[in-house]
Amino acid sequence: MWAKSEHEIPESQFQQRIARVREFVIQQGLSCVVAYSAPKVHQWGQTGHVGYLTNWSNLDRITDTMVVIPREGEPVLLVAGVEYMLEQISEVSWIRDVRLVGSPDLRAISSSYTPNIAGEEASTETRSFGKEINHILKDNGCDGLPIGISGIESMPVTIYRDLTSSIESGIAEIDDIVAKLRQIKTPEEMTIIKKVAAISDLSYQTMIEELEDGVWGYELTAEMDRTAKRSGADFVYHCMHTAPGGDLLAGKLSIKAHDCRLHKGDYINVNAYVVYKGYWIQSDRAGTIGKRLGSVASEAVDANLRVQDNVIEAIKPGLPIKELIRIGDEAAERFGYRIQGGRIGHGQGLDYSEQPFLIAGSEKILTPGNVFVLHVCLEIPGTNILINPIADLCHVTKDGVEVLNKFPREVFHV
Repeated sequence: MWAKSEHEIPESQFQQRIARVREFVIQQGLSCVVAYSAPKVHQWGQTGHVGYLTNWSNLDRITDTMVVIPREGEPVLLVAGVEYMLEQISEVSWIRDVRLVGSPDLRAISSSYTPNIAGEEASTETRSFGKEINHILKDNGCDGLPIGISGIESMPVTIYRDLTSSIESGIAEIDDIVAKLRQIKTPEEMTIIKKVAAISDLSYQTMIEELEDGVWGYELTAEMDRTAKRSGADFVYHCMHTAPGGDLLAGKLSIKAHDCRLHKGDYINVNAYVVYKGYWIQSDRAGTIGKRLGSVASEAVDANLRVQDNVIEAIKPGLPIKELIRIGDEAAERFGYRIQGGRIGHGQGLDYSEQPFLIAGSEKILTPGNVFVLHVCLEIPGTNILINPIADLCHVTKDGVEVLNKFPREVFHV
């Protein structure tokens, strides 16, 4: 039986999400939408669709999963796994119809094998994802129409081949309706997201407390990890970049910074990735030990912070993302820099990177409920080195923007 705990999304909200997807199914003339998620251990890929619809988004999910939302009948969760997983799922998910299927991935646990009574090996006929979907559609009397897939960009070729060869009515190209719904966060989701931001703030406070001349990089990040884990985080990764002596041009900003001692005058940038109840935050903070930055580094870091401020001040509902990019480009140019890569951030929620994407040329419009990490990366003139000392998790409200991580944004000196 699904037991609610602190910071849970109510079942009624999951039911509303399913209803929105079903409306899309009917409008598009589909038999169903299949929402696919890669295993949750694929941290940087699209893993959140299934959790968004079922609440089964914990980090123990190591198998491919799908939710079938037919135009008629109840949603069905399909899992490539074994029987013990059914009890695990029932503890966290409101979905009543959960079915095991065989996986086309030979590395995966498969329910298509069981021993017989005599103890000899014997196989059982277990349907693949595609065959089980066919079965669901026929049982609900909605076969004959094509299916649509949400999350197709993350689907392994082996699973996609199974679907194309098994689905008798074919597969239609559709907009990712689940991704579209996910980019508007509800008040209940915002409660969780604010909690993960608070956990990240605590880990940065630990950084300030532990940072001293001679500390090893891995000692520092280990203490930050410990704080976040003790605060309830599902997943933590603190990535540290340094430039010895504050020399950004000579420093190795991304190469084994954790495996060196930190000394007075070093420039330090810690990038935090924290997950709580399945929801992500990425944030960046930067500073030095003992000495302040030299003129080149100080100018670059200060410019980055000012450009980031200009962009934050412009965020409001109704603003086209391409206009936000233009504002950032103009601000960077005023300081004598340029934004590298044409991207200044991306949505965050049940995945590290999700809609909306803050990229040049985007036709999307900022909407209340959008949550994204803003990280403007400036290129140091005459080099290919970029500086990114600040990243803020931003929530678009009806009145403007709320920055969710509260740890001081200015360059620290300890």
